[in-house]
Amino acid sequence: MLRVYPEQLSLKLQSGLRACYILHGNEPFLLEEAQNTIFTVAQQQGFTEHFIITLDHQTNWHYIFSICQSFSLLGTRQILLLILPEPGPTAIMHAQLATLATFLHRDVLLILKMKSLTKIHEKSNWYKALCIHGVDIPCHQLNANKLSLWITSRARLLNIDIDDTVNQLLCYYYEGNLLALSQILEQIRIFFSNRPLTRNHVEKLVHDSAHFNIFEWIDSLLLGDSKRAMHILQQISAENSISITLLLHILQRNLLLLITITLQTVHTPVDTLFNQYRVLDKRRIIFKIALKRLQHAQWFRIFRLLMNIELIMKQHDNQPLWLELEMLTIICCHKNCPLSIDEVEISDTFCI
Repeated sequence: MLRVYPEQLSLKLQSGLRACYILHGNEPFLLEEAQNTIFTVAQQQGFTEHFIITLDHQTNWHYIFSICQSFSLLGTRQILLLILPEPGPTAIMHAQLATLATFLHRDVLLILKMKSLTKIHEKSNWYKALCIHGVDIPCHQLNANKLSLWITSRARLLNIDIDDTVNQLLCYYYEGNLLALSQILEQIRIFFSNRPLTRNHVEKLVHDSAHFNIFEWIDSLLLGDSKRAMHILQQISAENSISITLLLHILQRNLLLLITITLQTVHTPVDTLFNQYRVLDKRRIIFKIALKRLQHAQWFRIFRLLMNIELIMKQHDNQPLWLELEMLTIICCHKNCPLSIDEVEISDTFCI
């Protein structure tokens, strides 16, 4: 199946529409924008009727097939958008989607929208059937490097001249929040369309709207990126959307795995251990850097501090200890941190 990334979509659509588009990924803004782009081009080419159906166990597939089989007397063409469940299509949906592929024709445009497209999905009959007609559009959350490129590309479309310092500033304040980032770029276009743009100008407009998940904080800790790790922790604390207990639990699990692998690397190659403990490919590089950055004894002492924080929390009705987590972050990130872990004392804020 032809793969097209969101930033390439508009240009690709200029060469004509395909019969099917599969939008998938965890970035809502890119998913919505790709969908709207396809709708706009399709409507210009006579696809004026559209049907949006969320698939579940009660879906009427005969109705869906009838949409594809019906021919409008007015000559209108139809867009059929199917929204798949978050875990992906069920076994019944697999069979029905494969059947649906046989009904596609030039007057029906099929769009599938899903959270995740796995290797198993790509090997399924329905996916293979749609490969003949389709375009795969991955809409995943952008990492820091890709976000910088996205800002550059977006600024060019809006005719805004953005230098590296402004780009870095926008990355810092809007990572993980493309909707807010696109809105601030639009504001910059309005206010500075005919004026030179400086970092000072942008600083007056921006506010910290970055959004992160737990694993981004943990990865920053393991990599030793203190600035990023502290920023993520502060945002998680400010949003109050993630349980600190969950935060500690996932960090504990990662540290235990890291310590276990460190102990066994004396006799076993690290890649063999990664396979044994089923470490995801994208995290192996992070773990390798962490293994080189600190020694086993240092990771074990960090783990002890983590356990101490968790114990104090339990003794004081699970009150969050964000200051202590900031301390742990500093110690994790700085190899030669002047503060010894043995010198760290848990705050007596909750000690009555």
